[in-house]
Amino acid sequence: MKKITSLLLVLVMCVSLVACGGVDKQPAIDAFNKASTAYDEVSTIINENPDAYDQEVIDTLTEMANVLMQHKELLESDQEIEQEKLDEMIAWYGEVEAWVADVKAELGI
Repeated sequence: MKKITSLLLVLVMCVSLVACGGVDKQPAIDAFNKASTAYDEVSTIINENPDAYDQEVIDTLTEMANVLMQHKELLESDQEIEQEKLDEMIAWYGEVEAWVADVKAELGI
């Protein structure tokens, strides 16, 4: 009887581990928060005087805002995200931060 109970307990534990084996979104969430904060800082400055910037900067700013909103919704949802997609998102957040750094350098911030 003890062997059967032990076996059932082990099986239940294994099933619970498999059920919890989803991909960890936290690194992507952390990268999103960092990139979003940097983006917001530059966005605020540009939005205060949009006429002072060329259309390419405004267009890039708008595109980034749209992608950031899509990613935010995806990261906040219960939807499963493949690791490859999360890695792509994290890499893109690095590009956002690089763009922000370039714009800050141009603005002298």
